[in-house]
Amino acid sequence: MEEDVALLLIRFQDALGGQYGKLSRPKLRLMVKLTDGPVSVSNLAERLHISSPAVSQMIDKLVGDGLVVRLSSERDQRLVSVMMTALGNEVLAEALAAFRSRVGSLMSQLTTEEQIVFTRLLQNLGQVM
Repeated sequence: MEEDVALLLIRFQDALGGQYGKLSRPKLRLMVKLTDGPVSVSNLAERLHISSPAVSQMIDKLVGDGLVVRLSSERDQRLVSVMMTALGNEVLAEALAAFRSRVGSLMSQLTTEEQIVFTRLLQNLGQVM
């Protein structure tokens, strides 16, 4: 009998877990969300599907490492956005290279045809998400 797709996805996520340069996978996910410019803390929490306090804790660590800065709204001090620093951009580039290497290592276990099919399926899923 085939394995449950949900469980297979969890195993796939586990295989991609770990550290990528200076970033853990959760921090890497957060940093990727900042590539298009500042994002509010609440928007990050929503996009990452985690609580605002959890996002705030990650941001605190990233601020401490000099990778992101908090920006307060001039109109409403309660609204806080997060933006990557120049160092954050460098660290993200290194982390993404390491992540791509890990993905490449996993993909190398597939045949060329399987890699093409898998990539197309991911693209299709990406379009519906």
